[in-house]
Amino acid sequence: MKRMLIAAHARFADGLESALSLIMGKREDITCINAFVTETPLEKQIDDYAESLGEGDQVLVITDAFFGSVNQKIMGKRLKNSLIVTGANLPLVLELVTMLDGDAPITADQLKNTVAQAREQLMVVEMEDAVDSSDDFDF
Repeated sequence: MKRMLIAAHARFADGLESALSLIMGKREDITCINAFVTETPLEKQIDDYAESLGEGDQVLVITDAFFGSVNQKIMGKRLKNSLIVTGANLPLVLELVTMLDGDAPITADQLKNTVAQAREQLMVVEMEDAVDSSDDFDF
């Protein structure tokens, strides 16, 4: 089974999962680790998650910052059959969650393409370039 672990500082992981749930519905294949908000050490939270995985599970790990302590601890744990994407934002995670569907394993090339597409969503919005969004739907 393909799973997603969102691990980030404070409650950022919960915030991403909450937005995903609002847009796509609740998913049982997504787990969050909110680092440094409880007495449970981050290392134990990661170990507990690793113990919950099945033999054939593939894990897509999403972290908030490459040089951050959360990403560094995740990398150090070397979760079996996992791929890590860092620099999380909502457009990226929305794209990545669709990879959990279907039977084919997620590949590094798929992730690289998705990250490249997500980079295009990162931009400075100049107010004089803004379009009238009154006809747009809310999600």
